[in-house]
Amino acid sequence: MFDLKRKVMAAVVVGLLATGAFGQKKEDRPPKQPNTVVVTPKGDKPPPNNNNNQGDKKNNDKKGKP
Repeated sequence: MFDLKRKVMAAVVVGLLATGAFGQKKEDRPPKQPNTVVVTPKGDKPPPNNNNNQGDKKNNDKKGKP
């Protein structure tokens, strides 16, 4: 009884896998546009450095030190 049940379940699983694999072959998808490559011009300057040290920290700040 258990051997027959195991064989039937294996056949069902194989059938479902085959149906799922062959069921995806639809060719009615819209055509894809070709890939475009965007390149920045080489003449531009890089952005300026972000300097957040505006005097709000003290030089003798011992944060985290005993």
